Parts: sequence; structure tokens; C-alpha cells
Amino acid sequence: MSNSVASSINTTTKRVQSRSERKRRSTNAKSSDTPETPIVQAELANASNNAFANKKNIMWVLLSGAMALTFIIMLFLPNTGMGSGLIATYSAMLWCGFFGASLWRYRNASGWAGFAYGSVVGFVIQFISQLM
Repeated sequence: MSNSVASSINTTTKRVQSRSERKRRSTNAKSSDTPETPIVQAELANASNNAFANKKNIMWVLLSGAMALTFIIMLFLPNTGMGSGLIATYSAMLWCGFFGASLWRYRNASGWAGFAYGSVVGFVIQFISQLM
């Protein structure tokens, strides 16, 4: 009885790969197709680490502009706690200054000059909000 039920049955199961394992396998396959020098590999590794130091990263301009706009809108809305006081002046000057600095750095100009111009604009907007 060579065909009995007690004969060996293939019980091995195929393990399902996770998304990261599939991604790693596909990147390894791509990297084996095109050989890269160690210098190129180092530059690719440092590209993600230099996101904060990159002057041409538009995200800094957008994020600081959104925060500046938030505090400017709060200056003109009643009962938000930002209408008067010294903190309202500092917050408007600070965030408008950050926006100016990031915008000037994005344009390859001096970030300090942009911070100064932005701070002046923030102070003027805060002064105007007190008159309204």
C-alpha cells in the first residue's frame, strides 16, 4: 500500500512577505541591475538627512507661512486671547519673522534680513489689529 493516507504530505506553508520585505527585495533587485559607487550611495543616504538643512525645501516656507497666517487671523478675531497684550505682539513678530526668513532663504538671500523684514511686517499687522 504505497498510496496510503499515512504517506508523507507536503505540509510546508509559504510565508507571506510584509510590505517592507517586498520593498527591500525590489530595491535590492534594482540596485543589482545598476552598480553604484560608494560615493553615490553615501549621497543617497545623506539626502534624507539633509532635508532640514536644504534651503530649497518649500515645506519650510509653507509651514511657517501657515503659522504666521494663523496668528494674524487670531489677532483680528474677537475672544481668541490674541487680541491684545505683549504675547500677541511677540507671536506675530516671531512667526512673520520665521516666514520672512524661510522665504528669503528659499530665494537664496540672507535669512536674517528676511527675519527682520518679516518681524517688522508682523509688528505693523499687530498694530493695525489694535486700531480696528
